[in-house]
Amino acid sequence: MIESQSKFPARAGARETEGIRYRTVATSIKLRIHSWHLTAQGTRVARWARVCASFLRDTLDELQVRSHLAKAFAAASAGFTDGSLFGRFALHLVVVLLALGIVAVTQVTLPEVDFLLPTPTPAPELGERSVTTIPTNRGVDRLVGGSTLLFPAPVAHTVRTERERMQVITYTVQPNDNVWAIAQGFGLKAETVLWANPRVESSPDLLSVGQVLVIPPVDGIYYTVQNGDTVEKLAKTYQTTVEKIVGSELNALEAPYTLTVGQKLMLPDGRKKVVAAVSNYYPMTKVGKAPAGAPTGSGKFAWPAQGYLSQRFWSGHGGIDIASRTGVPILAADAGYVVQAGRDTWGYGNQVLIDHGNGYYTRYAHLEKILIKAGSSVTKNQKVGTMGCTGRCTGPHLHFEVIYQGVRRNPLGFLP
Repeated sequence: MIESQSKFPARAGARETEGIRYRTVATSIKLRIHSWHLTAQGTRVARWARVCASFLRDTLDELQVRSHLAKAFAAASAGFTDGSLFGRFALHLVVVLLALGIVAVTQVTLPEVDFLLPTPTPAPELGERSVTTIPTNRGVDRLVGGSTLLFPAPVAHTVRTERERMQVITYTVQPNDNVWAIAQGFGLKAETVLWANPRVESSPDLLSVGQVLVIPPVDGIYYTVQNGDTVEKLAKTYQTTVEKIVGSELNALEAPYTLTVGQKLMLPDGRKKVVAAVSNYYPMTKVGKAPAGAPTGSGKFAWPAQGYLSQRFWSGHGGIDIASRTGVPILAADAGYVVQAGRDTWGYGNQVLIDHGNGYYTRYAHLEKILIKAGSSVTKNQKVGTMGCTGRCTGPHLHFEVIYQGVRRNPLGFLP
């Protein structure tokens, strides 16, 4: 009997302690929710939630939910004294409903969560690029909704100071090479390569595959000192200055700048008169002048072949080269009379020369096949042969010349 009486006060104290704990939890929840509410004030989600909370309060008032909650709480409190099972579960339910009620009454909103990556700090020196997917080590798309994100990123480019080459080198001629193209490849003028190679200087079109050329480091003349030469004399003769000659690292000259016969010097920016290539009128099938009544050209030339411009007109090359494949049709650039057709004994190989009757001639060289004969009349765009590599050449191309009053002119000035 004593034992049974001792248990009841303990159970009542436990229920009282449990009720205090639940009320403490409820108060803590209310304070936490209120803190969230203060933190989230002014956010888009907060404004949206306040509208929903207002609607919820009106609905709860209509249903008299607050009065029902009060009755339920009273019943739960009574349950602590009578020990009914309902009291335990009613208290849990009251706590849950109380939390929901507090949310509605205080218009609480959850903090807005920003799923976008933070805006990076601008770094103009690194550049900026746009990407649609940010790569990760797992290949996962870290962007929400496939958004496009702009962010500074290092530019994969290294600025490197180019140091001038100060050594003389050699180059072995390859198929389809010419002096102009070789010079362009080394950033030089064609004349510089020409003057550094005496065997080529008088006939720049006579290159052959495998031939070795000297390539100077800068534009000018790579010169071999002769008897009686001085720095001052060389500067005056080749239109440069003493300062440029003695200042060249390649020359390694020291005062008093004594020169020895056979010494190699670089004359930067030096120039000399280009020796004109020998005119290619060697014996072949030919006739004299065009007879009276022969077709006369219009003076407006058409492109004689399709391909790419592999060599331009320059002082050592009196025409242009149009490169393509063997067999490409070669067309007459204007109407006229064929005065030469055949294979020469020099370097142009199979060629055709047309007199247009107005002071102009055009030449078509290195042909694979010649399709017309000397003494024939041709119309503009008539096929006169096919592209090839006969004579001295390094690859299939057409060497095309425009000659006016005996002087070779730049064809690009006459072509559309």
